[in-house]
Amino acid sequence: MKIIPFENLGLIRKNTNKKIVHCHGVFDLLHYGHLQHLRSAKKFGDILVVTITSDKYVNKGPDRPRFGEIKRAEMLSALDIVDHVAISDYQLAIPAIEKLRPNYYVKGPDYKDKDSDITGGIKLEEDTLNVFDGKLVFTDDHTESSTKLINQFMSERNDEQESTINRIKNDTGLDKILEIINNFSNLNILVVGEPIVDTYVFCKPENLSSKSPSISSRYINEENYTGGSLAIARHLTELGCNVSLKFTHGGEEYFQDMLSKFIDETQCSVDATIIDNIPTPRKTRFIEPSSAQRMFELIDIRSDQWLHSDSSKFVTSLEDINNYDMVIVADFGHGLFEGKVLDSINNSNNFVSLNVQTNSENYGFNCYYKHKKFDYLSIDERECRIGMHDRFSPIDNLSRKLYDKLKIPMSITLGAKGSMFFDKDGRQNICPSLFNYVVDTTGAGDAYFLLTSLLQKQNIEDPLVIPFLGNVYAGIKTGIIGNSSSVSKIDFIRTLKSILG
Repeated sequence: MKIIPFENLGLIRKNTNKKIVHCHGVFDLLHYGHLQHLRSAKKFGDILVVTITSDKYVNKGPDRPRFGEIKRAEMLSALDIVDHVAISDYQLAIPAIEKLRPNYYVKGPDYKDKDSDITGGIKLEEDTLNVFDGKLVFTDDHTESSTKLINQFMSERNDEQESTINRIKNDTGLDKILEIINNFSNLNILVVGEPIVDTYVFCKPENLSSKSPSISSRYINEENYTGGSLAIARHLTELGCNVSLKFTHGGEEYFQDMLSKFIDETQCSVDATIIDNIPTPRKTRFIEPSSAQRMFELIDIRSDQWLHSDSSKFVTSLEDINNYDMVIVADFGHGLFEGKVLDSINNSNNFVSLNVQTNSENYGFNCYYKHKKFDYLSIDERECRIGMHDRFSPIDNLSRKLYDKLKIPMSITLGAKGSMFFDKDGRQNICPSLFNYVVDTTGAGDAYFLLTSLLQKQNIEDPLVIPFLGNVYAGIKTGIIGNSSSVSKIDFIRTLKSILG
């Protein structure tokens, strides 16, 4: 069999003294450029082994890979020049190199400039090769782009998506967008908002209970993720921002451990105030793992902390609020932004970006208008309707009324329909969603909010860029289970290159 288990790669080296050549990639749409590359690679040795990235680690943009890992492996195995194919369930080729220990690891000519590799992967791969005297070599063949071919001939985008992408290409362009993203590293950001612990209990529904009409499920495992303001801060650090974070929590031992790990991983500056007898907001979701479908949610939240505790210590921590480039206020409606804390935010002279969220615990009680001072607002359609006390008006008309009332830049997110953005002059820019496949929508609104907040601090000539980049960033987030990980700057850039390539 040409297609072998990844674990068996080491047996190839063990069973031969011949020169082994290794190529690695996605190979989403096998084309003539791939054939030339593989032919040239085979000339370096005797046995050509190709490893391909598994589907879940392909970060080429919406609806990619176009062909699943099995089909891609079968296509490569049909080539006479390829001796073995294996599917690698890792982000980088390093584990495959370590197992195979090839004499030559071959990349195409577009990888010769190692400094342009934003992932740093080529350097790491070369370091791994050096351990056992393997060599990194490059072919000189003319290259093609699977991404460009798929975008041109096999795209499943609708007319609205194509029109939006073409306008961004023509009016702004990828180079300008990359410059905008790189400027994020110049920003010192303060995030103020409730932390949330997202506990995901993965379980398999079995049947109805024999003693009551309830679903009986088999426990598999559970994981705790840092959500709420912590997730926002993690995203921001991934984008290169310098982040400070202020919040309150219940001081539970398990949360203290999570917070310590969070600080080590993100290097955020954290100023956290412990409030006795008030639990850190925690949402426990019971998840069917194969479809990531929520079966049930249990919340442990109290929103009355300032009725039982003195807020003066936390208010004092906010005295430096004007020392940052901008303040991101993430109001999840769990009791932090009340009384004197809310007054501190309202009395600041800084640029304040605001998101208020409606959920089952605070439905109807956490509206944007409780905040008196903010310079950018990002809410979803339901939050807009609750704040405007209007259930039925077309959202285009209702959002226009909200803008006319506030007279500030704002976004309304529309779920699968995308988003709309009003710039400072009141121009409405509607941008469709670009992602059709969703794993989990948890945190997608937060991702859109933080990304568009950063864009508000820059001089963006084309206002459509703001909801476009917000939708792309949030779309990537929907491919991640809960807040198990953040959207990296690398994945963001790779996806943009794929969409605009």
